[in-house]
Amino acid sequence: MSSSWQATQAEALSGLNYIYVALVTLWVYDYILCLPDAVTFLAHSRWGLNTFLYLTCSHLPLAFMILNMLVVFQPDTPLHLCRSYNIANTYIGIVLVVCAECIFKVRTYAVWERERWIGLVEIFTVCAYVVPSTISLQQFNSRVSEPCWVPGITGYLDKETSTRIYITFGLVAMGQLHTLLLLLFRAIKCYGGWGIDNRLMRGLIKDNVLYCGCGFAFSISVILATIFLPFPVGHMLAEIQVVIQGLMVTRMHRNFWKSDRTFRGISTDIPLTTWMIGALDFM
Repeated sequence: MSSSWQATQAEALSGLNYIYVALVTLWVYDYILCLPDAVTFLAHSRWGLNTFLYLTCSHLPLAFMILNMLVVFQPDTPLHLCRSYNIANTYIGIVLVVCAECIFKVRTYAVWERERWIGLVEIFTVCAYVVPSTISLQQFNSRVSEPCWVPGITGYLDKETSTRIYITFGLVAMGQLHTLLLLLFRAIKCYGGWGIDNRLMRGLIKDNVLYCGCGFAFSISVILATIFLPFPVGHMLAEIQVVIQGLMVTRMHRNFWKSDRTFRGISTDIPLTTWMIGALDFM
């Protein structure tokens, strides 16, 4: 009965391969669909920090998913090569998540009217979350005995290895909650909260709630899946989280830029920053 259950579980988890293929298909479809808007945005916006963050979030997911496919779909790859794929995949995922988070941190910094202390706090928190997360994931990669696997063959992680996942995604969840709370505090205290008349601020709050809520839910799901389910399920959720958050932040950034142009008739690199300096109460 035990061997039969394991065989059934392995067969069921091997179906995760289809989810990875669907994820790549979704990204390619969204990229092609949004290409005209992306070209318009890049052609008419002033280039600066957020533009480069946007480009990273909009193009790097392809490399991230290709490396992931090499890890998952080639279990007979030599161990050293497979581990290299996995490490590269991990670091690209870290860069993607950090760039996506920084876009929202720049927005939060603008909402706080570019106060120096809030900028220092944001820089410190990014370092405080990224450094231990990177170390934990590096330790995780070094402890996984089979960096390439057929889903279902690699089962549950031991306690020490699982702890690295808990730390990493716990920090991601805390970082997103921190960014959301900073924005909500400023909006409620200074700009009238949910009843604010400024449409850009309302859109900004909506984007932050949606993005941070989605990221928080994914992070908690990865932790719970690692505790109660075989590791390939948690791995799949983590990969989906990185790609989906990349899609969300690029769409939100373009839509926010379009909203700024619609409401004010001007184009800017970081529209919220310009808006905060000169026209917060314009509408």
